[in-house]
Amino acid sequence: MTDFSKHENVPPRDTAPPVPPQGQAQGPHAVPQPPYQPPAPPPPYGYAHGPLPYPPPPMRPPTTPAMWAHLGALLTLVAGTSVTCLGWALAWVAPLIVRSQQQNKHDPFIRHHAAQGINYGITTAIVGLLAIAGYAGGIAGLIAYDDGGPGWLPVVGFGLLALAVLHLLAGLVLCIVGSTKANTGQWWSYPKFFALPFVRG
Repeated sequence: MTDFSKHENVPPRDTAPPVPPQGQAQGPHAVPQPPYQPPAPPPPYGYAHGPLPYPPPPMRPPTTPAMWAHLGALLTLVAGTSVTCLGWALAWVAPLIVRSQQQNKHDPFIRHHAAQGINYGITTAIVGLLAIAGYAGGIAGLIAYDDGGPGWLPVVGFGLLALAVLHLLAGLVLCIVGSTKANTGQWWSYPKFFALPFVRG
């Protein structure tokens, strides 16, 4: 009777041979399995399922820079005038910055609204100068009238000031309208009286 306990290569009875992982080949000619690759995402509709039954909707134009072309002019006019009394002369700066940015130079929608904002800012600066001239002319007319000067001079001066103030107030409302139109992706222009065409879109 042979005593197998003397042989070192015989495994103990309570030890089982290692089981290879499931899915791997066994034996000397086993081929290594490639690592797991997740499935590719399905192609977009129109490629795997044929052409679209209707034309795709047009891309929505970039509205945020176009909106800031008007909103920046409005904030400059209101905040700048209340802080430094020069906002009325600098309302064209914000739309010019929007138009000058590299990613906006070749976008016709942004360029259009930025040009509208620039024209509004330049027109507002001109109206502001007329308001100052009207105020100064009205004061000078009152002084001259006290000294026996003509009475029409203060009327003309303060009348010009009143028209300029009305123009500025209406321009604020139009700025809000322009911001809303640009934010919704609509092409919109100021009335020519409020934005003289100095810059083309």
